[in-house]
This record gives sequence, structure tokens and C-alpha cells, in this order.
Amino acid sequence: MKNILQLSIAGILLIAACSPSREKTFGNDFSSREKKLLKISREIINHAYFATLITHGQEEELHARIMEPFPPDSNFVIWLGTNRLSRKVKEIHNNPHATLFYFDASAPGYVSLYGKAELVDDEKSKQKYWRKAWKQFYPEKKNYLLIRFIPYRLEMIHPGKNLPGDSITWKPYEVILRK
Repeated sequence: MKNILQLSIAGILLIAACSPSREKTFGNDFSSREKKLLKISREIINHAYFATLITHGQEEELHARIMEPFPPDSNFVIWLGTNRLSRKVKEIHNNPHATLFYFDASAPGYVSLYGKAELVDDEKSKQKYWRKAWKQFYPEKKNYLLIRFIPYRLEMIHPGKNLPGDSITWKPYEVILRK
């Protein structure tokens, strides 16, 4: 009986390990330095307003486009609106790995977010993440679709806040958001 129980538990653990992973949990154990980097990153993001979403096209080609994302939520999840008929939707469907890049020329500073993009098509979320100015692009919200971007890693530089990156390699500061 003991062996059957042990085999059952081992089987359950194996199945869980092979199952698609759920969204990784946002870190809650950031160091004081990482908290400072996250705070300054939010400032850059809010000041930049627009971002560049980079997705994977066919044959390793990358495609970049300017987007008007919503500010990151408390877990640094970022929502974007798009046309369901756009090239990026097909690319995200084929490969959800993406980069979201914000640049604030006045600082100057930048934030790069590396993560996964999910396509979301539920009415409650589409009501919540809607801008009145988009009405001209989506009459009656036809073809309006959301992208939920879940970053796992952040890189940033902000020389104006004495955060210029490594002086030799120019490596930016990094915060692992999800482990």
C-alpha cells in the first residue's frame, strides 16, 4: 500500500512538472535597490506614454510597432489594444514571447520588458481597457482585441537618476519580476 501511495504521488508530481506552467508569480521579495529601480521604471513608462512592441515574425524576423499601452498594474502586467486582423495577433499566436520597450527622450532613460503576450477577447476586459480616442479606429469596437503582456524581466537605464548602467559594458540594470 505504501509503495502504491508513493508511486501515485510521484505520478502526480511528474504530471504537474510536465503540464503547461501557469503565470509565474510576481516577486514580492524585491531588495530595496530593486524597488527603487521598479519605481523609476514606472516613472519612465508613464512619462514615455508610447511603447514599442516587438514580436517574432516568420524566419526569425522581428517586427516592431508603436503602441499606446495602459500603465502597468501593481504586478507590472501591461494591457494593450489592437486590431484582431493585425499581423501582431498572428505572430503572438505563433510565438507569445515579446518585448515591450519604452523610451523617455527627455530623461533620457529607457525600460525594456521581456515577457509573454496573451490575446484576450472578453467583454469585461475590453470595457476596462478602452480609450475613447480609439473609437475612430474601431467603429462599434469591431475587431478590437486585447494583448495582456506579462513581463518576467525588466532592464532599465536612467542617467538623470544616476543609473547609467555599467560604465565598461553598458549593461543595463536588471530586475527579475517573475521566477
